[in-house]
Amino acid sequence: MTVNTERGPANVLHRLALGVEALDALVDRLVVTPLRVGRQAPARWLPSPVDPSWPCLDLEAAGSARFKIRRLSSVPDNLVLRLDDPSRRYVPRRLEVHLWPAQALDETTGQPYVPVRSRLLRAWLWPGSAYPLPRGATCVRGRVTRGGHPVRWARLTAIGPTNGVAGRAHADDRGEFLLVVTDPAQNPLQSNVDVDVVVRAPKVADPVGSPDRYADLVVEDVPRSTVPPTPADLDNDVLRGIAVPVGYTTNIHAPRHLTVPVGAELTLTDDIVFDPTP
Repeated sequence: MTVNTERGPANVLHRLALGVEALDALVDRLVVTPLRVGRQAPARWLPSPVDPSWPCLDLEAAGSARFKIRRLSSVPDNLVLRLDDPSRRYVPRRLEVHLWPAQALDETTGQPYVPVRSRLLRAWLWPGSAYPLPRGATCVRGRVTRGGHPVRWARLTAIGPTNGVAGRAHADDRGEFLLVVTDPAQNPLQSNVDVDVVVRAPKVADPVGSPDRYADLVVEDVPRSTVPPTPADLDNDVLRGIAVPVGYTTNIHAPRHLTVPVGAELTLTDDIVFDPTP
């Protein structure tokens, strides 16, 4: 089959349903760590024996931090993707995406050609506990708990001296986080930066005993890109992981005030306690 693209006619060797790019939220570049990316699927479609911790079909790799889904009859128009780093350098995410229907790629239907960038999902991943920090980084390591138990998948924001965002972090399934202060917003001659750490987390308590590590990881909805895509289709707060997910709430406790040494790591000896607002 031949389709008319932005650069002229092209022979179709396979149909791309979705391309995925994983980016490092700190450096704004493609992730260099090997990732596992898959789409959730019913058990009858999964390879045997089924891994209960990963009920997904792995995406086809297309280069470093790039993956793709070919348009097949078994691919639904709406699917949930999981992006994970088994080495814990990055905190996993789940995203629901809405694909362009197959007939939109077929010139015989009279539908317009859908550019590749309209079939591209860019997702930013945040540092996990094993993230390789450069020397001289200003950061905070800690854990978020509720009633002595880890608060899974919490999100943290550090507010700096000028009331601006000084850094962000995603907590993992153990409640552990690595918050890098990317904008101290102060005189470099000073040796410390004061921040107030705001925590948001799911209001509903985490399920216990599920073999699926991601059973309670929030699914963030990503609207389908327009044709052609606008800049906001490829780069927005949801994709960057800085929008507050549905079901998350603020902490009933006041933000945790910390004095962080510039150019060094602060490891908290006591947990940040989270209790959801009523």
